[in-house]
Amino acid sequence: MSVEMTKKDLASLTGYTYRRIYDIDRDLPSDKKLFVAGDGGKYDAATFVQRWVDFKVNRETEDIEDLDVVKARHEAVKIEKTELEVARMRGALIDVQDVKRLWGDIANTVMQNMIHLASKIAPMLRMMDNTEVIANLIDTEVRKTLTDIANTPLPSYAADESETEESEEEDDEEV
Repeated sequence: MSVEMTKKDLASLTGYTYRRIYDIDRDLPSDKKLFVAGDGGKYDAATFVQRWVDFKVNRETEDIEDLDVVKARHEAVKIEKTELEVARMRGALIDVQDVKRLWGDIANTVMQNMIHLASKIAPMLRMMDNTEVIANLIDTEVRKTLTDIANTPLPSYAADESETEESEEEDDEEV
């Protein structure tokens, strides 16, 4: 003999409003419906409670992933990390901060040389009137400054890395 209750009584067992339970029941597949009709327009309480517990347990655990899936994702991340480390060791991958620092130093060197260019040229141009001679003198000094910039050695921290890479390449060629 099973206990039968009205829908509102069954809803009150859950702590939700009847309307909320009705909406949940409406969205469930027919074999999982919460309200199973009994005699006299009432509904089976035992079936309701079993299906309600099943609904709540499934809803709580649907976000928990399968352990195999989590392990597979973890392994994929480890593989990607190892590939990045190998690429860095081979010199195919470099740190962004190192590149920023090196280019900042290069930009600073260029800026300093270009700023000093005006103070180098100004005394030479003071008494000149011929625009062709002035243009030639400016062109010569700009080219000289750009050549000096191009011949500036790498900073010690960048030169050490490139020398290490070159010596590794030479070792590979000898083998």
